[in-house]
Amino acid sequence: MNWPHFGEAIFLGLTVGLMLWVLKKHDGQSRLKLWVFSTGILLSLYIALKMIGVSSDGMGIKVLLAIGILIAAKTILQILTLLLWEHLAKKHMDIPIPRLVVDVINFIIMATVAVVLLNVLFNVQLTAFLVTSTVLSAVIGLSLQDILGNVFAGLSLQLERPYEMEDWVEVDGIQGAIEEMNWRVLTIRTRDNDLMTVPNSTVSKTVVTNFSKPTKLHLTHISVGVAYAHPPERVKKVLMSAVSDTSGISTKPSPVVFLTDFGDSSIEYDVRFWIKDFSRQPHIEDAVRSRIWYCLQRSGMSIPFPIRDVYLHTIAADHEEKNRSELKLDIIEELKKVELFNPLNDIDIETLSDNSSLLRYTRDEAMVRQGDAGDSLYIIRSGSVEISLKTGSNDPVILASLGPGNCFGEMSLLTGEPRSATVTALEETQVVVVDKVGIKALLESNPSLVEPLGSMLEKRREEQAASRTKASTRKNKNTNKSKEKNKDDLLARMKSFFKLG
Repeated sequence: MNWPHFGEAIFLGLTVGLMLWVLKKHDGQSRLKLWVFSTGILLSLYIALKMIGVSSDGMGIKVLLAIGILIAAKTILQILTLLLWEHLAKKHMDIPIPRLVVDVINFIIMATVAVVLLNVLFNVQLTAFLVTSTVLSAVIGLSLQDILGNVFAGLSLQLERPYEMEDWVEVDGIQGAIEEMNWRVLTIRTRDNDLMTVPNSTVSKTVVTNFSKPTKLHLTHISVGVAYAHPPERVKKVLMSAVSDTSGISTKPSPVVFLTDFGDSSIEYDVRFWIKDFSRQPHIEDAVRSRIWYCLQRSGMSIPFPIRDVYLHTIAADHEEKNRSELKLDIIEELKKVELFNPLNDIDIETLSDNSSLLRYTRDEAMVRQGDAGDSLYIIRSGSVEISLKTGSNDPVILASLGPGNCFGEMSLLTGEPRSATVTALEETQVVVVDKVGIKALLESNPSLVEPLGSMLEKRREEQAASRTKASTRKNKNTNKSKEKNKDDLLARMKSFFKLG
């Protein structure tokens, strides 16, 4: 037995043990442990053959040694990659090293080790090898120039890092989130949930728009044309009200509206606002456009369209009058359903309808806000709303949900009190709005209506209070006196609000 190789065996055992001890601190490295075991087995086999006197000049033992050294080099590089690149640079020093850079360095080292082994163990002349490899490289380079171009372009892109994983980008007309970056292609997941691969050479030659950098904030534009008859300042105010409360829009920087052009059939406005989540851009733009339509429609503003063809058709002379009559009948029908207006006769209801309007609100749009001044009553004709109350710094508390036939805002209508809660449309909701002007005209012509309307309002207030708190079972004279006092106070506030004297 050749005992001088015994020291080599001890050194090999200690090295393998050290590697396994290092890997023990890192979970999920079973594959790398297999490489360590393979290295130990191959080199142990080589040392064992040498110890029993097998000659080093045999081709078999040379091949065994070469394979063992190559696997050992590969194992050491993988451990260094784990410790230096992934553990030290990425986790502790916060220096993200592109995987492609690590792979290229490892490839160069392994190629150098292979060339040295060919020269030392198999006596392959490097000059002949270099001449042969030069010719071979030229042939391979010509046939694989596209692939090599992608490799070097990918290496350059990962060193410059113009984008990162999950960034939203647009490359060569393809828009989506980055799913994968490798040595050959860039993979993008589009909004349709399709994977699109773009060669790195194409990425390096085209304009890349990164919607996630330098920050997540992204400026979004929506163009809308409004008829010439409407003053720009009033239009801008309506458009700002439409965009200000939309979910997903950043308040800093705040939205802004610009008048951009005088078109053939309309004045063009550019509504600009900032969003933080580019993946939701279509949903946010849909919500903004929907709210713009509803706000313009409620404000009596029209969105004209270019006319290309003219169609002549006959409209009856009383067509508009019929439409107004039908709308008035619809409003009268809704007013008669409201319990508050039970003291009114048909003539009073008709008078009230002349000063009422039919409006629409879109989903998630605030119809009234807590604390705002108000002087109108809302009657739900279709759709549904949610009533919420905010107390202090806590989140709003949901009080109730109302559907067709219900109303809200009676206290503001009859006393001018600020809104006591926020009412938000849960879906497209159509309401009849009764303004102070209509009630004032009614009370001026018939002041005796103040007391019955006040009684109905007090009843409504008691019902609402009872629905929010548990009713007390104890009733006494003080309660009755308190009710009388509340009623008198309510009547006084109504007369003061409508200046009835």
